[in-house]
This record gives sequence, structure tokens and C-alpha cells, in this order.
Amino acid sequence: MKKILIIEDDKWISASLKLYLENSNYNIELHFDWTDAINKFNLVNPDLIILDINLPWKDWIQITKEIRETSQVPIVMLTARWSELDRIKWLEIWADDYIAKPFSPRELLARINTIIRRSWENNLSNTLISFEWINVNIDKKIVEIDWVNIWLTWNEFEILKKIFEADWWIVTRDTIMKEIIWYDKYLYDRTIDTHIKNIRKKIWKKDIILTVRWEWYRINK
Repeated sequence: MKKILIIEDDKWISASLKLYLENSNYNIELHFDWTDAINKFNLVNPDLIILDINLPWKDWIQITKEIRETSQVPIVMLTARWSELDRIKWLEIWADDYIAKPFSPRELLARINTIIRRSWENNLSNTLISFEWINVNIDKKIVEIDWVNIWLTWNEFEILKKIFEADWWIVTRDTIMKEIIWYDKYLYDRTIDTHIKNIRKKIWKKDIILTVRWEWYRINK
């Protein structure tokens, strides 16, 4: 049974979400603040984290950075904020997805199922894709550059893998949104632009991915 760590200080929301996800065959570890959660994080070894951005006593940006220092576990943010600036900010600090309050438990479950399913499918593979000095290990979900591991978010890793797998063929924005980011309604916002920018920054080579007319991407061979 897949494990989800919920960090949410609203006890009504957290209890309702815990019950809903347990009825959907997930094992839930629930905490109301980050101090309690971090003590159990390594023991729980969750498959996914649901994180409220308005936790007391600890800045949510710092929490996400602390997680990313040791783990690439997917993170879904719960938030009452809904501006484009906020969405871009969450992606830039290595969150994988977000959902605004009040949210539909069915929509959140659908997104969780998609992320978990991708993780399971990728774990069946033992493929290494290499280009120049960059190795993309699909089995371990690690990008390695000159024997140094580069930690990408879930979506960033999937986008880079998709582009590398396409070789010199183009990958469209539509393909990225539908097959990786999953929801089509943000097709024309800056979500993909932010992911591509982050990938270029993290792998130390801005021109490794070419943007073609702002609608397609391909590896720079």
C-alpha cells in the first residue's frame, strides 16, 4: 500500500483528507506541523507528500528546501493563493503540483493517482539515457552530471526524460501538459516555461534544451 505524508494544521481538512485517502487504499501519516513530520519522515519514507503552505512556526519554502536536500519525493502543495505569481513561485522552489482551497477531494485524488502511477511505471524500468556528460537514470529517477547527482522535481525529471527520449525530434507543449503535467487547462500559462527554466539552471547548461517558436522543445544536438 502506497504511503502519503500529510502536513496540514487545519484539523478538519486533514482529518477529512486522511479518511478520504484511506478509503482510496492509501496509507496515511498525518502531522499538524513540520517539526513532528520531519522526525518521522525518514522512518515513513512516503511515496508522496501533501503540504499546506500556511503552517505555523516554519516557512513553507524552507520546508520544501529541506525535503529536497535528501529526497525527490513528489510534493503537492495545498494553498488558498491562486495567482500566477504564486504558482510559478511554488514550481521554482521545487514543488511538483499544487491545488487551491477549497479543493475537490476527487481532483486531488486524481492528481495523486497520476503521480503515484508514473512512479510505479518508472520503477519497472532500468534505462539509462545519456547525452554528452548528462546521464538520466530512469530507474533511480536521478540526473547525473560528471558523477554529481542533480535533484530535479518530479515534473522537471519527466520533462527532461521526455525530451531526451525524443532524441532530436521535437516535444510539443501540448504533449508535456497532457502526458506529464496532466491537466490541460493551463496550456497557455507559464508553468512549462518555469519548468524548462529550472531544468536549464540545475543542469548548468542553458542551451541543452532548445525552444522552437515557444511551442516545441528538443534536445540541442
